Amino acid sequence: MAAIPLLKHDITISAYGAASDGQPDARFLLALGDSHYLVSAKARALVLALCGAPASDAQLEADYARHSGSRLPAGQLITLAHRTLPAALFVGAPDAPRAMPFTVSATLLPAAWVARITAGLTWLFTPALALLLLLVLAVLHGLALPLAMHQVHAAWSGAETAALVGLFLLSGLLHELGHTTACRYFKCPHGAIGFGLYFVFPAWYADVSKAWRLAPRQRAVVDLGGVYFEAVLLIFVDAFALATGNPLAFKLVWLITFAMLFTLNPVFKFDGYWLLSDLSGLHNLHQKMRQTLSGWLGAVFKQPPGPAEIPRRWLLYSYTLLSAGYFLYFATFLFNEAQTIAATLPDTLRHAGHRLGAAVGQHDGLAASLALLHLLMALLWPAVILTASLFFIDKLRRALVELVAGVAAARAAARAARAALALTRPAP
Repeated sequence: MAAIPLLKHDITISAYGAASDGQPDARFLLALGDSHYLVSAKARALVLALCGAPASDAQLEADYARHSGSRLPAGQLITLAHRTLPAALFVGAPDAPRAMPFTVSATLLPAAWVARITAGLTWLFTPALALLLLLVLAVLHGLALPLAMHQVHAAWSGAETAALVGLFLLSGLLHELGHTTACRYFKCPHGAIGFGLYFVFPAWYADVSKAWRLAPRQRAVVDLGGVYFEAVLLIFVDAFALATGNPLAFKLVWLITFAMLFTLNPVFKFDGYWLLSDLSGLHNLHQKMRQTLSGWLGAVFKQPPGPAEIPRRWLLYSYTLLSAGYFLYFATFLFNEAQTIAATLPDTLRHAGHRLGAAVGQHDGLAASLALLHLLMALLWPAVILTASLFFIDKLRRALVELVAGVAAARAAARAARAALALTRPAP
């Protein structure tokens, strides 16, 4: 008989969600350090039995029966533990590495600093106040956004672009403070705030991993906390832009609005993805979307349906269609922007080059610096479109690889089903 495995002593288990029509079995949240795992009631019973450090097979079977209400042989329980439980739970195994979606990243505000800031901001999440602020935003933004959409197409000077980039980055910091303040409002601990490169795009991030301990609606508030803080910021920016007519303010209105809408899209793993996941109770949406596509392909190739039903299939169908539509929109946007850049960039670079050459020829250091800044600003948007195109092509390549694999799997399953049917037919 195999030895009974030992689990680490600092594992905690809490209720995650009750059984519902979308999730027939109750689930539990298993936490170890900064890592969190969703487990079934049976897996919870197995972990609790092993955490008691049973001294014999009989004790393991009894402990499991006490926590689960059913009895299994000790050998089967040990096999299940090694096959189904995360390796990081076992004594002697290294902790699971922290998954970070960034090329490089660095902490800028330690958790203690963030805690001091959020302690004085939780009042903003008072429901009545939040509703009032959102109503004020709806009025002001309805007036400011049309003007902002007109201003954004006007020429951007180098100094204006630099100022907008700086202000936009500060709004990103405020966004992350919204997430951490929402955690603080629900008395959930949070971590630090940092800055990194997501693929090649600069991005803020906040450690709110312990929000998994909250109820689904509370997690949804944490998901929306960043956008909510940006909405509060927009109230002041909208008011200033409308009162002064400042073009810079209107362009900032457009930038923040674009960022808010982009982060709410549920396709990439941004706030919108986690919001949909928390409200629906469905996790690993990308994986479930691939399962949905496999089901569609199976129907095309007349593959027998699998035994397991995916809960809330209608939501996954909608999510799959939304993802396909978003990818199509994103591809169209990149193609149109690339065409515009190809038509206008040569003249822009020629003008910037002449300006820089004239300043250098006149030995005017200030003018040369400004001309160089203008040239760099002219290259900024093309660089963003290029990197976004590379990012999109990589995502599309992976999706096509998975689609081809799904087609092959569906065909193979259909052939196997037909072969099995032929073998079971009676001889004539």
